[in-house]
Amino acid sequence: TEDVYLYTAKPLVHYVCGGRGVPRATVFAYGQTGSGKTHTMGGIQQMVAEDVFLTLSNNAFDNEGCSLENTTCSIAIFEIYGGRIQDLLNNRNRLKVLEDGKGEVVVSGLEEFEVNGPRDFLSLIDKGHNNRTTHATEANDVSSRSHAICQILFRDKYTGKLKGKLSLVDLAGSERGSDTKSHNRQRRTES
Repeated sequence: TEDVYLYTAKPLVHYVCGGRGVPRATVFAYGQTGSGKTHTMGGIQQMVAEDVFLTLSNNAFDNEGCSLENTTCSIAIFEIYGGRIQDLLNNRNRLKVLEDGKGEVVVSGLEEFEVNGPRDFLSLIDKGHNNRTTHATEANDVSSRSHAICQILFRDKYTGKLKGKLSLVDLAGSERGSDTKSHNRQRRTES
């Protein structure tokens, strides 16, 4: 997990905190059920939590970049499961995905929670993970059956304007045909 983080997500943390324009980046975990996507993404999320606040501290003298003096960091986590979108940090409230007048995709009703350090960050990650939809499959007794999206948002402390966003996406597993032979219709449609 550490190598995956160092070569993929770590450079993106620095990029989205760079402050030039409104940088956005996404890390995807994709693969077969039981291949370790959720485990790997959990490790990446832990390292991101540490690096975000280290980067914000180190950017204290950079007028353009995000720093603890000029930026808030917040987390929002939602899942997509069976055509439903649910806020995993806000009582699994149903959400809508819309397009705004600028052609930007907006998740309407998604609640953001401000975090002040790695501990707050990881506490919310754990809460979101615990609220995620899971079911048993042939490959895994407790398999994540939804696509989970963790958004880390950096906003101007005074105006609330978005300064950067990093999305960590843990996709539901794709099944091999042999793994789906004894599943019910619901498990097969999730694949």
